[in-house]
Parts: sequence; structure tokens; C-alpha cells
Amino acid sequence: MTRALVVLLCLTLVSTSVRAQKPVAPPVVVDPTAGNVPSIDPTADPGDGANRGGNHGVTPLVAPIPFKNSQIGWGGVLMLGMIHRFDADTTVKPSTGAVMGLASENGTWGVMGLEVARFHHDTWRVRAVGAYMNLRYDFYGIGIDAGHAGLSVPLDQTLTMAAGAVLRRVVGSLYLGGSFMWLHTTVELRDSAGPNLPAVPNQSTTDLLAPGLQAELDTRNDDYWPSLGSLVQLKANFFTTTGGESGTFQRYVAVWSWYHALRGRTLMLATNINACAAPGDAPFYGLCSLGAGRFSLRGYTQGRYRDHYANVVQAELRGHTAGRFGATVFGGFGQVATGFSDIFDAELLPAGGVGLRYQLVRKFPMHMRLDYAWGRDGGLLYFSVGEAF
Repeated sequence: MTRALVVLLCLTLVSTSVRAQKPVAPPVVVDPTAGNVPSIDPTADPGDGANRGGNHGVTPLVAPIPFKNSQIGWGGVLMLGMIHRFDADTTVKPSTGAVMGLASENGTWGVMGLEVARFHHDTWRVRAVGAYMNLRYDFYGIGIDAGHAGLSVPLDQTLTMAAGAVLRRVVGSLYLGGSFMWLHTTVELRDSAGPNLPAVPNQSTTDLLAPGLQAELDTRNDDYWPSLGSLVQLKANFFTTTGGESGTFQRYVAVWSWYHALRGRTLMLATNINACAAPGDAPFYGLCSLGAGRFSLRGYTQGRYRDHYANVVQAELRGHTAGRFGATVFGGFGQVATGFSDIFDAELLPAGGVGLRYQLVRKFPMHMRLDYAWGRDGGLLYFSVGEAF
């Protein structure tokens, strides 16, 4: 899994599969993007839910999910939920509701509940999530120079949040709608900061409220291992402070992923471009960050390179055998900058790596993912379920 909230909140956590109990209908499989941990990053949303098919009743879901994260280390998520329907149309994806708990080796933990609902033949999509997270991670400062220095201070951050979105299909596969987010967060220094270390942000307690707008166009032929089509997402959140140290700011995210079959489903090319902007008086955890979020650049510790603007360009060659195994080779680059005009001249931060895949369910190409990626500052190991983009 999805996609840490903020820094590492944009950690991607994902779910495993569950089969429908009646043989008269195809099995139901949970979409890996349906279990992302909540985040101030609008890319870390509940996702698309479950695959098409299934019966008219309720299918229980129990999913233990291991992960390896660049900030909080090895950990796991236990997901308990159900796949259900609000109407009788079995030609569209069903709805998914779940509660989950997260724990990692460095003491990070959290709980979350979510619902990804579809109504009126998938004309309306409603997403809701509530969570409490207690995070332990390292803060490297803000800007490219702070990332190069590699000096950090350990922080404790708590987050209580509620978020939701309502989208309506306007034509074809295009959905438009609105969203909201409320969060209360506290940030504390775990240990004393020594000389020459990044200054601790003066944002010990903050309450934020953010209405937003969303648009998405999804023409992929598969949610798990697409070989044709594109995914486009545009999101804008407008944050205001209802209490605490932070000020007013906006956060914009644009994502485009494109998929092309080179040899059927056994060899295909996936590309991704994503950009983030956080103008205004954004708290450090509201800034754009490499290595964080659903479409992150592998090879960089979450939060080490962060600023008001960032972009990522990446591609991945994916191969698969006739059985359950696959392999990938990927590469790309990212940039961070303080101002919009600076991003065009910002330093390129390259990354690349290789990965192995194991298909968890024979009928659906959902994979366990093991990746090793190299960035400017060294290599990182990734272990989760579902593709990076």
C-alpha cells in the first residue's frame, strides 16, 4: 500500500484481494489504491474502489498488508471491511467500506476508516475518510540545499482528519466534483536539535479547513496492470487556518499517466508526469515533496526534498511471464523550487531502479511489489502491493 500525510503521511498503503462467495458471479478484487493512508497531499485519496463484477450482497474483506517505507521503516496494515453495492447494477464497480490500523517499527501508528461509494449506475462517486495518525519521522528542512545537506531532526506529529469528495460523471469517463478536508495536527521535537541542524518549524498546533475541486478522466483498460489508456487527475484545495500557527495557502496537483502495450499484456510501457504547487503560507507538511504520495519518485526519502513547487517525470518498462511473475525497469527525475518560475531552472534529481512482481490472484493482475531504486543520495528498498503509478 498507498500512497503519509504530510511528509510521510503520503505513504501509499494498499489492499489485497477477496473473492466473492457465489460462483455465479466473477470474483471481486479490491483496488490497491482504495486503501491509501489519508494525507494533506490531495493525490493520496481513497482511490477507485473494487473491480467490476460480484454479487448483490456483501463480501467481507480481511487484508494484512506489509510495507517498507523510506521514513518509518517496515510495518503492516490490517484492513477489515466489506465490498457492497448501493444499486443492483453489477456491470460497474461496487462500493467498498473499510477500517484499518497501521503500525511500523519506529513507533508510528494510526487508525483509519473509509468509504468509496458509487450510486446510480456509477453516475455519482462519493468518497469519505476519517483518521487519527501518530507519526515519527525526520525533518530535513525546506529547499534543494537542505535536501543536499541531508541533516535532519526527529519529529513527532499527530493528525486527526476528516475528508470527503463528491464527483459526478459529466460525459464518458470524465468526472467533476468538489471536496473538503478538515485536520487538526500537532508537531513536537523528539530530541534536542543541535547546532547546524534544520530549524524546527513553529507550527506546534494547527487546525486547517480546505474546500476543493476535482476532475478525473480514466480510460485505462485495467486498474491493476493497464496496457492501454490514460489516467488524468486535477485537484485543487484551498486551505484556511481556523486555529494555530499556519496561514492561508492553496495546493494544486496535476497527474497524467499513459499506458501502451508493446507486446500485449506481457510487455508494456507506463509513463507518468505529475506536478504540485503549494503557494501561500503553507506549513512544512503542506509543501510539495519528492518520494511521497501515490505517484512518487522512487529513490528519494519522503520529505528530504520539499518546497512550494515540485514536478516528476518517470517511465517504467513492465514485463510479465505467462504465469504469476513479472519484472520492471524504471527511471525518471524530479525537481523542487521555491517559486513557480524557478522550477524551470531547478536542478534535476535523477532516479532509477528495478523491481520484481508476483501476481496475487490468477484471474486479476494485482501484484506484490519489491523495488530497489537509486537516487542522488543512495538506494532505497520498497515493498508493497500495487503499482507505483
